[in-house]
Amino acid sequence: MDTNSSPSTAVARAGDSTAAPARNRRIAVIGAGIAGLAATKVLTAVGHEVVTFDVEPDVGGVWCPTRHYPGLTTQNTRMTYEFSDHPAPSSWPDYPDAAQWHSYLRGYADRFDLGASLRLGTGVTLAKPTADGWDLRLDNGDQVEAAHLVVANGVFSRPLIPEWPGADAYAEAGGVVKAPSQGLTLADARDRHVVVVGYGKSACDTAMALSAIADSVTLVPRRLFWKAAKNLLGKHFEDVAITRLGEALFGNPKVFGPVFGVLSRATIKQQGLAPLDLIPPGRFEEILSSSASLATDGFFDAVRAGRITVRRDRSIAELRGGADRTGRPEAVLDDGTVLPAGLIVAATGFEQDVPFLDNSSSLRAPDGAFELFRNVLPHQTPNLTFAGYNTSLVSSLSAEAGAIWIAAHLAGALTLPPTAQRQAQVRADLAARAAQTRGKHASGTVVLPRSLGNIDKLLGDLHAVLPRRVRMKQWSRRSFSTDFRETFGAAVRELRSAG
Repeated sequence: MDTNSSPSTAVARAGDSTAAPARNRRIAVIGAGIAGLAATKVLTAVGHEVVTFDVEPDVGGVWCPTRHYPGLTTQNTRMTYEFSDHPAPSSWPDYPDAAQWHSYLRGYADRFDLGASLRLGTGVTLAKPTADGWDLRLDNGDQVEAAHLVVANGVFSRPLIPEWPGADAYAEAGGVVKAPSQGLTLADARDRHVVVVGYGKSACDTAMALSAIADSVTLVPRRLFWKAAKNLLGKHFEDVAITRLGEALFGNPKVFGPVFGVLSRATIKQQGLAPLDLIPPGRFEEILSSSASLATDGFFDAVRAGRITVRRDRSIAELRGGADRTGRPEAVLDDGTVLPAGLIVAATGFEQDVPFLDNSSSLRAPDGAFELFRNVLPHQTPNLTFAGYNTSLVSSLSAEAGAIWIAAHLAGALTLPPTAQRQAQVRADLAARAAQTRGKHASGTVVLPRSLGNIDKLLGDLHAVLPRRVRMKQWSRRSFSTDFRETFGAAVRELRSAG
């Protein structure tokens, strides 16, 4: 087999496996977002009975309508965010809005007949390992047994809202605190002074959207970081970041320092950051260290026009409210500035947690990072894998590759290093990520800047590889989801036929 010219795989002949081959086992998946849907589809296709739980009433994870917020669009273009075998409508804009992307994921579930596997509006409160697999307790009181558990609850599933002093008095005065994903609406901001905490995509998206209706909008970022322009120096962001050349550049910042110097100066000029005093303190290459945030359309223009005020390098010290002062809710910053704040949008990130897993601490390093080989497989807990814990610039593709890897693992078709060697590799990877991101690596789940490199490793374990012609194209242009269609499809077909 010439793997440089063919998308074929050798997963069924890989030999020494870490899992006993099995077919037609009941697999439980927790989460029906992008990763959960991919896992459900792949595992069903290779012959397993799959039941997928999600506490939300519909599919989509962060794209479920209950979690939408004003101004939400995809950060990827649809061409790099879609699944490899389910194209988004070409008539859609390059950056679809939240409703469109939810309909895309709903269409994925419908096209591949996943409905029979989905138990939506049903949460898992406890998952306990047994001699034969897992015992799941549901929030409706039911009990479900499964031979294998896939955790796909998402690394952006649980908003992390600071516990500010004075919150009770603030609420009594009518103040409201919400994360963007907690049902935030435009109506929440009407006739209110709004304080948005954070500087990520959701912070800037909501600040822009709410500025059209709020009395005032103030953004309070503890630390500024670089915002990528969609187009810079005649190149689209994805034609740099989502290429093999781009991964080599961002993966070796010291070698390519002059390149990043040019990019930072061009970004400062194009976005007009100097007059706004919004030049970030870090190096430009950090834009792909722990996250990649595109500049929200019109955001810097709104700051220039005074519709949005940015209090950089600040944080909220306490909340106030009540008749003993002005009677209105307020936020006090760490420099003593007092802001009227009828609504506080806490765009302060997420907590990566698995509260339903019994003894989940055994899965983590002392610093809280998940110790997972390939961001999928724990070292000691049998019959357990993770899906979507490889955050990248191509999340849907990473989810698909991870799902196929899980299917191969369950089929006994992977040849993996011994446990001790895997542990050493994971420790080294986590240390490198922590150093690169100042510890902001989403509990070890971030694989940036090597989004494609992570997929290469997953495919390599399956004895699969993208055709040479495809890999060569990906050096000079963005990697489209369709690049992976043949290789992913061949891997699934081979796993299915081997069973």
